[in-house]
Amino acid sequence: MTDHIHDVSAAVLELAESLRADQPRDETLARMADRVVTLLPGADAASVTLFDGGEPTTVAATEAGALSLDKVQYSLDDGPCIEAARTETVVRTDIDQARRRWPALADAAADAGVETMLSCPLFVRSDNAANLEAANHHRLSGALNVWSRRPGSFEPGHAALIALFTTAMSGVILTAARWRRAQIQAEQLVTALDTRDAIATAKGIVMARRGLTADEAFGWLTDLSQRTNRKIRDLAGVIVADPGLVEPKEPASRRPSPRRSANS
Repeated sequence: MTDHIHDVSAAVLELAESLRADQPRDETLARMADRVVTLLPGADAASVTLFDGGEPTTVAATEAGALSLDKVQYSLDDGPCIEAARTETVVRTDIDQARRRWPALADAAADAGVETMLSCPLFVRSDNAANLEAANHHRLSGALNVWSRRPGSFEPGHAALIALFTTAMSGVILTAARWRRAQIQAEQLVTALDTRDAIATAKGIVMARRGLTADEAFGWLTDLSQRTNRKIRDLAGVIVADPGLVEPKEPASRRPSPRRSANS
């Protein structure tokens, strides 16, 4: 057991040192799933389930068979994976226990040659308070699922070690969620600034060509937006690209120009 503790600790350290904020979350979790298979005695396959906004999705799987077993549980809305995520407890079951509780899953497991299943929650209330708060904020929950083709696999001591591994995995998921949220906010800010600049430039063009005040120019743009059923920011882009589309203000005695215009 001491050797396994050392192996798990070394694997966690190795993965933590290799993490980058901009690394795709699913790519990192796939590496972790692969590592779990090599660390846990009896493990033949592993997968990672995330409930993002309440919907379960397999974001990493070491083989197609693990993915199919996850999908059976999603269709049932029950199974060791679902239970582990919802109850925040480690769930271990063998094929006979599964037949009593989840017969459809047991049939699928038998077809895949799976004898023992282990699911560990990714976010638990005893975990770091800041991480749990972040998980709640992002509406995240999930489980690490491990499958064995041998009966009697995953003794309690080994399951406890893998639970340590899930702590590192939860940190990866939350880091990726924070990174993506920050990226989205930055993109929204850039879009907002670009839109504001375009509208300000278009308003200046309207002021110059129509002889209007700033408020009047914005009112002119608003009226044009309503009449053409186009957003102000879209009209602003058109006007900035071709200021000549805004007809200059002319004396009432003159006939309107036949030229195509933005306010026609």
